[in-house]
Formats: sequence, structure tokens, C-alpha cells
Amino acid sequence: MSNQEPSPLLPIVSMMARTVVTPSDFAEYVRSADENDATLTQLRVSLARWDAAPAVASHKAGQPETEPRTQSRRLAIYEGLELDAACASAVSARSPVYEAPVTIISKAFEPWYSEARQNRASVYWDDYERYLRETKGWSAKAIASLDETTNDVVERLSDPTRETVKQTKGLVVGYVQSGKTANFTGAIAKSIDAGYRLIIVLTGTIEILRAQTQRRMDMELLGVENILSGLDPNDPQVARELDYQQDIEWLNRNFVTHGDALSQPNVVSIQRITTHKSDYKRLPQGLSRLKFQKFDKMRRLNDPENLFRLDAHVAVIKKNAAPLRKLIADLAPIKGDLAQLPVLIIDDESDQASVDTTNPARWNGPTNATVDRQRTTINRLITDLLKLCPRAQYVGYTATPFANVFVDPDDESDVFPSDFVLSLHRPPGYMGVREFHDVGKRWEDEDKTIANSNELAHVRELVGAPADDDIRRNQELQEAIDAWVLSGAIKKFRESHSTLRFRHHTMLVHESVKRSDHAATAEVVKHLWRAAGFTSSVGLSRLRRLFDDDFGPVMGARANGSPIPVTFDEVKPFIGEALASMTVDHDPVLVVNSDKNITDNQRKLDFESDQVWRILVGGTQLSRGFTVEGLTVSYFRRKAGQADTLMQAGRWFGFRNGYQDLVRLYIRRDEKVDLYEAFEALLLDEEAFRDEIRQYEGFDDNGLPLVEPRQIPPLVSQHLPWLRPTARTKMWNAVIESKATARGFQDLYGVPQRRDPRHFGNLNQVAVPLLSIASEEFKFRYAIEDNVAKADSGSFRARVGYVDGRNFLSLFDQLEWSDGFSIRVDPIMSFLRSATEDGRIEDWTVFWPWPNKEGTQILIDGLSGPDGQHVPVSPRGRREGTMGFFGSSPHHRAASLPIARGEELAVQMPNGDPILLPAKNARGVALIYLVDDRTKKERSETPPKVGDIVPLLSLAVPSSATPHRRDLIQWTVRVKSEPDNPAVPIVKV
Repeated sequence: MSNQEPSPLLPIVSMMARTVVTPSDFAEYVRSADENDATLTQLRVSLARWDAAPAVASHKAGQPETEPRTQSRRLAIYEGLELDAACASAVSARSPVYEAPVTIISKAFEPWYSEARQNRASVYWDDYERYLRETKGWSAKAIASLDETTNDVVERLSDPTRETVKQTKGLVVGYVQSGKTANFTGAIAKSIDAGYRLIIVLTGTIEILRAQTQRRMDMELLGVENILSGLDPNDPQVARELDYQQDIEWLNRNFVTHGDALSQPNVVSIQRITTHKSDYKRLPQGLSRLKFQKFDKMRRLNDPENLFRLDAHVAVIKKNAAPLRKLIADLAPIKGDLAQLPVLIIDDESDQASVDTTNPARWNGPTNATVDRQRTTINRLITDLLKLCPRAQYVGYTATPFANVFVDPDDESDVFPSDFVLSLHRPPGYMGVREFHDVGKRWEDEDKTIANSNELAHVRELVGAPADDDIRRNQELQEAIDAWVLSGAIKKFRESHSTLRFRHHTMLVHESVKRSDHAATAEVVKHLWRAAGFTSSVGLSRLRRLFDDDFGPVMGARANGSPIPVTFDEVKPFIGEALASMTVDHDPVLVVNSDKNITDNQRKLDFESDQVWRILVGGTQLSRGFTVEGLTVSYFRRKAGQADTLMQAGRWFGFRNGYQDLVRLYIRRDEKVDLYEAFEALLLDEEAFRDEIRQYEGFDDNGLPLVEPRQIPPLVSQHLPWLRPTARTKMWNAVIESKATARGFQDLYGVPQRRDPRHFGNLNQVAVPLLSIASEEFKFRYAIEDNVAKADSGSFRARVGYVDGRNFLSLFDQLEWSDGFSIRVDPIMSFLRSATEDGRIEDWTVFWPWPNKEGTQILIDGLSGPDGQHVPVSPRGRREGTMGFFGSSPHHRAASLPIARGEELAVQMPNGDPILLPAKNARGVALIYLVDDRTKKERSETPPKVGDIVPLLSLAVPSSATPHRRDLIQWTVRVKSEPDNPAVPIVKV
């Protein structure tokens, strides 16, 4: 039903139930159904699809068109289903209106898939959806999210049956270990159903990752019938050559099956041209795995008469030169067919190897279009593949997109995502950087506890590099190993007291990328393991202490319904059981790197065919794309020089159902290197990029995109000062001329470096005059809703005052910024001037929040605090190595943002009396902090002086200042040959 318009539901249900189902029967069923009930799941998926559809018709004549994901749309759906009020209420309670799971920056495109989906087969997607629901136990919300996001991807590809040739390039940005493989598997399923006949999946650069991806696709998409390809699995010869004859999931019949569906009209089989054991290999000369025969030779190959009779071909290839060259060599002889063949190229970890890292400025050859410039090997092979397949659609997948968006957009043969960038939202149940850090928490307002601090719950401090202090390093490593053993025993306890099952239980040790270091580290871990004596009185004493001091309290605060052993004695019987799983091969230590001797023995890391309870020591092979199943304890000392490399090394991110409270991160934190803070900085940079994209997604009043993918690089380069742009960005010809915030605050924290004398002027000439205006004190309430994290609410004190728009501009214009930050401030200032002159901004609310807890205070001339003299100072710290500070508080943003929206705001007077701050259009908000700009050590030793104080400013422009979304951002074009000379014309987007 969900592929069609909503139609009367109860008659269909009654027919399938072979009895009359009344509205009350249906409402009661929906209200009482189990959360994972298959029928309820299907209903939720269908509702989500209708919620998001471009149009859904109501059965009432004359009803206006409804917007996607609104209550009016949902009412139209209920009317189409002919559900009464009681049924509609029951359904809404179990399945509220579904929010968009993606943010998209896209060129204008020709929609085709929604209509095609109703008329073409959907076997591979339907069976994949069924597999996720029934075999993997995915929730309805997760399946609906996957359905919608894959629709968004496929809709932006070219219709495989179209006559004209069109090549599309896009990028899907997910999170590390967050289910990107499931997303591109779903997109492939829909693409094959729709008519794509050659699917090329480019994985990372290592074989274990390629094999892992091949197996996922074989098990969840291609299925038993396509793997066997008509062969009898009981034939001994077939069994010997079968990929999965020892795979536990194959033996348990957990690979997807398509059954009789493959014999339906227009449903094609899939030919595997790579296998779990083998990357792409050429056949003898003159032969090819790739054959595409026309049924009607008078028609083009992609005509529906031919296309839906062609088998699909799927290749999973690692990004190494040899297999790519073999594939290109086999494709070259069928160049004529390729001109008409719909091809989909999925590039997993697309920021690795795929991006050309040569400097175009060093290419001295001809610049005309017939001569290609020099490229790095893998990039050249991918561009050759795109040239060879003119109907190829290229979609990159990555969690670290910055390298991709810095590809030269003017090089049409390269992999720049010129058609769309799709940013996936955080999936439910995902444990990422946010779950290990206390983002948004301001400890000046509340005390830090295990219950409210992710850092206290999950993070354990390491000091120094591995060679700094062997004794201390071994003590820290022993504690991490003990934590792995104890958490394994707790998992065994939970299995015996619930339906939870933990097939894999792993620990990661990551100190270096050097193979020689891996061997040395592994020997240390083995020595500690052999000497640990876990079942001796000494070993049990260590585990008991770790339980009492660490795991017990954290479980008590964060088990989230999982069984909790009250005392260590309840866990003690399961320690031997855990050790038995860990010591199948004498000791659990396994080195994972690219050393061939080690690679040959990596059957021990086969998550598919057996249980894996191991300690993994490694580097790069554990840092890119490869999923470490069951990861519970991470021991991480590696310092990475680049942000994306560091983020990819965070293998502890992922889904940890039933054991989130047991996850521990042992990470280096000292005066030389604080890797924990580095990851937090990456989180904030990543979220800043996603927020920036979110502000400018969509289309203006004329149906034109607010921002196209070509215009993303200037946004990124200004938001991420730590990201060093390559020489290619100097060729970039779009510069932001004017820029406004669309949905919230912008933190303008690019102030001069610590102890720079310019801070004194910023404080006395700008901050003090503004804060002295804030003379009225109120108590503000905030409420933060988050579909992923916990909702939060509370209150705090703040002083407010009002300053005329022109006066504010004259003060703002005096602020001094760090070198290079003005490129971000100038477009904002340009917008503020224009909006103030036009009357779209009349005045500003100066918003000065004060902490709830008594903390550091200082005497500043011209300002008065709670005691009439001293004013509070925020402990907000610098983001070392960048030009800014950690961002403004979400509590303060949430409480003050209604002012910029022109809404009335209920607050309390100091005596507790309620009062309304009146609504006013054209009024912005300037959120200001005074920050003690010293190191953490300095702040702990002595009180601050006035010269240590730095003012930080965040702005939310009034919504009336941007009445049309096209007013949010304006661009100017600079001459490509003269990058420092912007041209006069302004291009509105």
C-alpha cells in the first residue's frame, strides 16, 4: 500500500483477516501491539513514507495540498485510509509524524523515482526491508529512516531508462560506524529494482574491509539464490567452492532469500563478479564476466524492453590499482554497450584514496579539455571508469567529508559531488562522540556526576606516550584489560538473566601506526595477560575493586533496563565462562595490520563465521571503515596530525545495544597531548558543518536551491580553521559576500590568541559598554528537545538590556579578531549593515547569562555583579590549535532564541513574580560571556586579572531580517586567474 496513495484500510485488513475488523478492534490492536510487532512496523514504515511524500491526496474534495511531515499531511493520510478519530488517535500515539532524517544540499533535479517505484519491481528492496525487520530486528523508525534517505539518494540519480545521457555525482555524509553500509545497500537494492544493471562498490584499501562489505551485501541483498546461481549446494564440488560453507549465518539460514519473486516479470537475477574470497579478477583474453545482451536489438540497451530483461552485475572492489585496472580492461571492449548501460558506482570511505592529492598548479601540460592532467593513481582510475561509463552515477559515502568538498568543482571529470550532498542525521541508539563527551554541559550550573557526565561514566585517563613510563603504562594497560574481562563477565551475567545475547566481545589497543610497534605492544599485552591471574585471589581482588569503584556505580546510573549484578559476588561465577570464550587460542591477543604473515592468519578475526572475544592490537586497518564488532574497551594513545584521520580512528563509536554502560575509553590526556579534547573539538567542528548545511538546505521562492554543492567549500573553510585547505581551494571562484543566520546563533569566537593586547580593547571598548546596558535581571527557563539525546530543561539567571541597531553596529565594528577570522566575520557584518539600514533589524537584546553556582568572579570597571561589584566569569576554554573557544551553551541559546523569533517570552522577576517580555519584530539577540582565558592549570592556581578576561559574542539575527530564504546568503564571483580580485557582480542563490 505504501507505494500508492492511501486507500481505505479496514476493508483490506478485514479481507486478509477473513473476518470483519471494526474500528474499535483496529484501535485496540494498535494500542496493545508489541513494540516490534511486524504489522505495527509495516504501518509505521508506510506512514513515514506518506508523511515524506511530495504529495498525498485527501479523499475530501477541494482540500488544499498539504506539506510533507505536518499534522495536516497526517490528517490527509488518515482521511485517505478512512480511519475514524479513535483509530487515528491510536495510530498517532504509536507513530507520530516522522521528522526528516537527512539534510540535503542539492542542485535542482528531475524527480522520477517516486513514480517509477509504483510501476517497477521492488523485490530487492522489499526483501532487504523484510530482512532488516525480521532477521536483524531493526525498529520501524530505523527502517523508515533508511527508506526515506535511500529514496532521497536514488531520486537524485538519473532515471536508468531515460534517453539522454546524464551523469550524476553525489556525497552521503554519515557518522563513524553509524550504518553507512546499510544505507548504500538499500540504495543499491532500489537501484537494481529501478533498472541499474552494473553496480560497482569501491571499498577501502584493505582486503578484510572489502571481504566484510562483500559478505554484508551477499547476506542482506543478493541472497541465497543469486549466490548459488542455480547450483546445488549439496553437490560436494559446489560445497567446496562455496564462499560460506563454514559461515554460521549461512548454516543457520540467516542469508536473505527471494524465493519465487525472482521468477516474476521484470525481476532480474544478480550476477556476482566478485566473491567473499576474491576481489575482481580478469578472465582469459577474449572472455568477460560482463555481458549485456539486447532482447530487442532495434532498441537502445536501456530501453525498458531490454533493460528489465538484463541481469544485474555487482562487483565489490577494494581501492587498489590492480583490481580496478582489471575491471576497466574488461569493460573497455564493450564500450558501445556501456554508452547505454545504467551504472551505479558506490564509493565507500570516499575521502580515502579516491580524492586526488596532487596539486593542479604543478601540472605544466596543456590545459585544453582533450588532455587530462596528472592525478594520483586511484583517482585517475575512478575518473577513467566514469569516462568509460557515460551513464555512471557516482555516490560517495564518508563520515569525514571535508576532503571531498575541497575537490576542484571546475574539474568535471573529477569526483566532486556536484549534484548533491546528503547529510544523514544521527541514528537512534548510536553511541558517538556525543555519548563520550559532555557537550552543552556547563558545570558552573550543576555538579558533575556519573549520571549526568559521559566523561565520568565512560572515559579513563592515560598519561604520556607508550615509551614515557613503562611501569605506569603497564598499570594503565592492565586496568584496561581487567575492564575487558570484567565487562565480558557482566555480559555473560546479562545473557543468563535476559534475552540479550553478545556474540562478540572485543578490546582495541591502538598506540601507533607502525607495524613494528604493533608486535611490541602485542607482546606487552600477552605478558600482562599471562601474569594477570584473573581467577587467583590477587586477580579477583583487582576485579572486585574495579567493580566496586567503577562498573557497579556506572551500571546503577546507566544500565537502562539491562540486568545489573548488585555485588561482585554475583558476577564472579561468570568470570570463568568469559575467560573460556577469550582463551580459545591460548591467549586472546591478535595483531591486525597489513603484514602479510598476519593477514594470512586473520581468520581469527572473522566476525561472520564464529564468535570473536579478542584483544585487537593495530593501527590503520582498525581505523578505516572496518567494523570492530562487540567493541567494549578501547585503549587509545595514537596522536594523529589530521582531523579526519583522528575521527576515523574512533572505532569505539557505533551501536552498543545492551552494554552502553559497560563501554570504556582509556585515552591519552596530559599536558602535551589531550586526545579526548581533540575528539570533542572534532565533534563541534562536525556539528558546525552540519548546522551550516542545515541552515541553507532547500529551495527559494522561485524553486532555485539556496546553496548548491559547488558553494559548500567557502562555508567549510570558514567554519573549520583547523582544516588546512589545499592549493586547489585557491582556484575556488565563489566568495561569500553577505551571510545571515537562518535558525539560530552563530558563535563568533575567532578572537586573538591568549594574552594578545587586543583583548583589552575588545573588553573595555565593546563588551563593557554592551554589558552595562544589560541592567534588568530575570530568571529564564529553557527546554531542549532531542530525538537522539535526552531532553533537558531547567532555568538560570540572566541580565538583559536593549541597544539600538546602529549603535550596536558601531560597537561590533570595533571588535578585533584573530588573523584570518575576518573572512568569516566580513560577510556577517555586510548583512547586518544592509538589514539595519533597511529597517529589518531595529535593535538588539544584550543577553548576559549568569551561572547558577557560585564560581569565579572579578572586579571590572563599569560593570556590577550580584554583590554590586564583582561579575561572574565563565570557565569556558579555548580549543587548542584553533582560533576559537568551545561554543555557547545550548541552554542559553534555547532560552533566548524566542526573542529573535519575535515571540513573547515568559520569565520571572528576581522575587519570583512571573512577567512577559513583549514580542517585537526586528530585534536580534547578542549573547555575551566573559571568559577567563588562561590554561586549566593557571585557573586552578590563582584568581584571574582583568587582562586575562576575554569577551565572547554570539549573534541570532531577528527572523524578520530574512523574510525570504533567498536573503540568507549572497555570493560574489572572483576571477579565477586573479583569486584576490573579486568581481563586482553578485550572484544570489
